[in-house]
Amino acid sequence: MIALSYSRISDYRQCPAKFKMKYLDKLPNFQLKDEDKSPALVRGGNIHKALDEYVKTKLRGEVPSFTMPEVIRTAPLIDKIMKNYNVNTEQQISIDSEFHRIDWYSKQTWFRSIFDLVGFGPDLLILDWKTGRFGDYEGSMECMGQLHLSSIIGLILYPEYDVCSCLYWFVDHSKSIQLKINRSDLGPMKEKLIEEHARINAEKDFDPKKNKYCHFCDSIRGQCQFATKN
Repeated sequence: MIALSYSRISDYRQCPAKFKMKYLDKLPNFQLKDEDKSPALVRGGNIHKALDEYVKTKLRGEVPSFTMPEVIRTAPLIDKIMKNYNVNTEQQISIDSEFHRIDWYSKQTWFRSIFDLVGFGPDLLILDWKTGRFGDYEGSMECMGQLHLSSIIGLILYPEYDVCSCLYWFVDHSKSIQLKINRSDLGPMKEKLIEEHARINAEKDFDPKKNKYCHFCDSIRGQCQFATKN
């Protein structure tokens, strides 16, 4: 069984061949080393860590002292959330085929998701920090995006909530994209996730699919007919 996450599902939708080379064949050119990370990726990781530490500092009852501009801009949002919700910092969620939470590294893992911030209040709040440019959300009930998938996991793990507010917060723009999912939507969404998981795990051919991201793919000539790198 291939354990999935939103990023893995997204890669498969983009190109099954890329999915196979990256996650099944584990080709060296698809394995990102720390020294190979782009400045934007390093920056994003540092901002995520700083925002997580800001929340932990407040939870300890201490006064946060951060100079990173992204943290300063985002602090009012975090403070507002913490006034209205009991919060947990980053949560690594791993579930099995019965949607029970299990160890992150378990071989029975069926799906993984990371929640950057979880709030328990009038509704269930799941927040994901985003860095870089502001972009439209491409998910829908027919082709679920990360917010949809996070909402499914959240509502299953916390059955006491009937509404999940799941949002991206773009720290460079102080703007958000929010999705509200009611428990009445959970059944059909869960079925779609099960169907997509089964389809990916049943794949045999993993045919390459030319798309607008081919130029950025890590495949090289000889690995894919659409490769742009030597």
